[in-house]
Amino acid sequence: MKTLNETARWIGLIGIIDVLHLSEQMLFGLGELDTLKRMLAGYYGWFQHPDYGTVLLAIIASTMLFSVAFAAMAGGMGRVVAGGFVGLIAISEVHHLCETVYAGHYTPGSVTAIPYVAAGVMLFRSLFRERQKAAEKNRGPLLVGVATPSNP
Repeated sequence: MKTLNETARWIGLIGIIDVLHLSEQMLFGLGELDTLKRMLAGYYGWFQHPDYGTVLLAIIASTMLFSVAFAAMAGGMGRVVAGGFVGLIAISEVHHLCETVYAGHYTPGSVTAIPYVAAGVMLFRSLFRERQKAAEKNRGPLLVGVATPSNP
């Protein structure tokens, strides 16, 4: 069985943290859904039939999902972009920590936001190191015929 590289492990961990994060919010409060509902109410007002708005959201979400999956599988810069997208989602959960500081007390989602944000940062670190290794591999020795650590 093939061993996952560091980037894949961070993405997998973020997936697990996401489930824990959403579970924390389901257990302790879904207050931020009120804001989302207000935003969606305005959005649904654009359509004569709200179901069309729902289908459009499904199209957008599935397009994003399949585009990220395709980019990750294609490799190269697409893999970096896909991983970066996942990392940005994870890091954006810092808003829970800001809400907690602003409120001066616990707000739902803030406990799991800590590892969520940390894993997002670590994912970016992993992606950066992965790209550095790829660049070094593609660069090769600077002087042809001269012994270097990579070209003995």
